[in-house]
Amino acid sequence: MAQHQRKLSNMFVQPKFQLKLSLIYMFVGGLILCAVGLVVLQITSGVEDLMNNNPIVDFRVQGQINDLMLQCVQASLLGFGIFILFSFVFALVVSHRIAGPQVAISAYIEALKQGDYDYQRNLRPRDELNDIMYGLKALAPILKERDKNLIENQESKKAGNEL
Repeated sequence: MAQHQRKLSNMFVQPKFQLKLSLIYMFVGGLILCAVGLVVLQITSGVEDLMNNNPIVDFRVQGQINDLMLQCVQASLLGFGIFILFSFVFALVVSHRIAGPQVAISAYIEALKQGDYDYQRNLRPRDELNDIMYGLKALAPILKERDKNLIENQESKKAGNEL
């Protein structure tokens, strides 16, 4: 059985939306990485200063170096934790911008299926999937007119059969 390969160009279904979010994520992630890198660089330069200014590394100097290296590890772990927290919040916001409209669109579709063509459900202006909701709202009057015509045709056929 042949396996279908996805093209890279197919990954960008909505390039404006996807690239914007990707760039925001990369920018903030890069800022966090740079901040951690600067802190680690500052701490390691303190270790270098200690080693250059003390030709003999005794227990006191070794203790100071150990403390600085511990600070380096703590700064790295803190940066990693901040990045994980940012990733969680970012994913939550993105999923809310998609899942929220999905609920509203599903409710709108259910109303259309029940024949309630005047049902109104709006999305927030910055929500994703607004194009789908606009399409459904444009479809509602068409379906309403089609149902009206079907009912009129059925009633006229009934009236014709009764004669």
